[in-house]
Amino acid sequence: MPAPLVSIIIPAFITTPRQADLLAETLATIGTQTSDRYEVIVVDDGSPLDLEALVASHGRVVTLRQHNGGPAVARNAGLARSRGEYLVFLDGDDHLLPWALEVGVRELTEHPECGFAVGPREEMTFEGDPVPWTVPPPPRQSDLYLPLLGFEWYIIPPSSAMFRRSLVERIGGFQDPWGADDLDFYLRAARASPARCYQAPVVTRYRRYSTSSSRDGERMLYSVRAVYQRQWPLIHGNAPAEAAYHRGLRRLTDIFVDCLRENIEDRLRAGDRERAVRAAKVLGRERPELLKTLPTIDAAQRSLLSAVHDDGQS
Repeated sequence: MPAPLVSIIIPAFITTPRQADLLAETLATIGTQTSDRYEVIVVDDGSPLDLEALVASHGRVVTLRQHNGGPAVARNAGLARSRGEYLVFLDGDDHLLPWALEVGVRELTEHPECGFAVGPREEMTFEGDPVPWTVPPPPRQSDLYLPLLGFEWYIIPPSSAMFRRSLVERIGGFQDPWGADDLDFYLRAARASPARCYQAPVVTRYRRYSTSSSRDGERMLYSVRAVYQRQWPLIHGNAPAEAAYHRGLRRLTDIFVDCLRENIEDRLRAGDRERAVRAAKVLGRERPELLKTLPTIDAAQRSLLSAVHDDGQS
């Protein structure tokens, strides 16, 4: 068979029937594409639930199974198996709008100097309902490295972008650390190639919910700092890039310190004291004054967090 023009790669770690339903929704949106020159590779990243029946009901889908290694490892496995000239990395709970592949290929064909194209997105709630806010389109520029480094703009979700295989292979695919591997990938892609950013049409629909892995403050702080450490030797001595580096790292640190507070409260409410204390210890190192601002859940739990705070000060 002739090689597909676009390879759609979906990492999937499915632990609940609800997640399986969301993956089925995602696969159904691929079936509505106006272009039929594509293949779909679902990388089952060690899911506890069996995906065979779910995936088998959708045409043109290849399934790979591996031990759980995280999204970066799963995407690289899909990349190695794929054959398309262009690549879309689709999360298993988001939607591709019907013209997404056609528009992405058109933009890259008309702009051969660009290694990837980025379009606008819509957002939806976890239940799939429309959100009351509007989402701004990508910036009108081709050099995205400094905006990404300064966290002035971000590619959300991965499926809002289409990449040339040649660029992805040149930069070596995805890397750990687990958590900020998307950011690491985008920074390397933007440093290696200009991007084609277009303002219409919307090409993907992003599902927002507070329990996603990107809200794990402890993991994300570690991961983001590892990503930025990789960038420092590349930009050291370049004043605008250094300013963007410090600005972006500060913004991301503030975001994930805030996530730590949410994590502590959520885990205490769920009775998960061990993980709550672990997050509290990290918060105590990052912003010890914030431990005192946590709402009282009950006296015993407040005493537990106070002990963590006192331990961090000793």
